[in-house]
Amino acid sequence: MNPAALPTPSGIHHVKLPVTDLERSAHWYAEVLGARRLTDLDHRRPDGTLFAVILDVPGLGTHLELRLDPATASALKGYDFLTLAVDDRTALDTWMTHLDTLGVLHSPPVVALAGWLLVVPDPDGQRLRFYTTTHHGLDPSRVEYDSPWLSTGPAPSNEPAPRIMTTIAARPGADRELENLLTEFADTTRHENGCLAFRVHRTPQAPDTFILYEEWTGRQALDAHRASIHMNSFRTRATHLAAAPPHTQTLVPCPEHRR
Repeated sequence: MNPAALPTPSGIHHVKLPVTDLERSAHWYAEVLGARRLTDLDHRRPDGTLFAVILDVPGLGTHLELRLDPATASALKGYDFLTLAVDDRTALDTWMTHLDTLGVLHSPPVVALAGWLLVVPDPDGQRLRFYTTTHHGLDPSRVEYDSPWLSTGPAPSNEPAPRIMTTIAARPGADRELENLLTEFADTTRHENGCLAFRVHRTPQAPDTFILYEEWTGRQALDAHRASIHMNSFRTRATHLAAAPPHTQTLVPCPEHRR
């Protein structure tokens, strides 16, 4: 049959995504994207077992199906399955603020081939992306081809991504001020080139103690961060708030978790 004689599709019916935990992923997409679960479209087997849920995602233009399929979800870890369009860099920054408020891991703004790119791994490590429809207007030499966020694979070199854990305790009565300083510092650091993660934690067992986790694309990016102006400023300000010098450890992944 001549393809020209075939009925023209009227659009995309739905997008399907494999997940390892339906409830966890449905909750994540509700928080991150404002998705609404359409419970009347839940997919169940004859015995009542739930195997898929349908989400209405604002701006997507079609439904998103989360299909329980742990094996496929694990195999697709790191794959950038869906890219959403946003207007410009300002819109991208607003999304980053939203993600930071939720404590959701995301990339820094990446200079992609045409526009700015923001990458957000979902609970299974599959990559949701936000791409600006407005071009960044930068010289092609500025495109971050080596960024691990621009591709689905590891960094081009064989160098393992540095992972650092730092513990810092506040002086008595200075925990709130130190927390504000750390939060501000983390927000600035996450926008640095080569920063894959920078998160601030505290525990109920030691409320005056903060634990920082950071991950970088390579030693060069980490060294640049440590020599940055805002790092030096942080050191100076933190000295007056910390009970003792920070304790820093380099983390090494167990063999089965190495990239």
